[in-house]
Amino acid sequence: MKAQWKDASGWVLLVVGLSLAWYGLASANDFVFQQLSLTPNATLIYLPAALRIIYPLVFRSAGVLGIIIGSYFVVQDRVNDGVIDIVSLAIMSGLASLIGIGLFKILFTTKPGLADLKTVHFFALGSLCAASNAVLLNLYFAMTGRLLQPFDHAMTIFIGDVAGTVIVLSILSFVLTFFISRRRV
Repeated sequence: MKAQWKDASGWVLLVVGLSLAWYGLASANDFVFQQLSLTPNATLIYLPAALRIIYPLVFRSAGVLGIIIGSYFVVQDRVNDGVIDIVSLAIMSGLASLIGIGLFKILFTTKPGLADLKTVHFFALGSLCAASNAVLLNLYFAMTGRLLQPFDHAMTIFIGDVAGTVIVLSILSFVLTFFISRRRV
């Protein structure tokens, strides 16, 4: 029983940590790139988009829940909508990653652990997750009657998600290469 409690509390702490990291990166993104926003939900550079790939692949269900909870607080800060809108937008953020990764697994053959991913795979993952996010958000705003400039909105989200993913993955690649090369010395 004690081991189960420890596992459950560790999982909850992981979800909380991932949510806080999502919220922190989104807040930093808003601060740095606020001039590149078309709407509160569409910016030309969105760094947390990379986490839509990393979280589910590395942390599985805890990662998706971390995206949803973190997105809840991000959306709550950005818009003055009701709780149903905030919860819906947060769930769509987590769902977009699952759709993008699911499409990727259908289109590409990779090892189960995804250890053989190459640059083209990361670009495909980023593009599929970005497209899923853009389509889901546009559908939601169209269904609620709040979609203005649908093409501009979708393209801004897509470009912002891909740009954010490329920036974050490039920084991670550089940092990992730096630390790995320093260990070998």
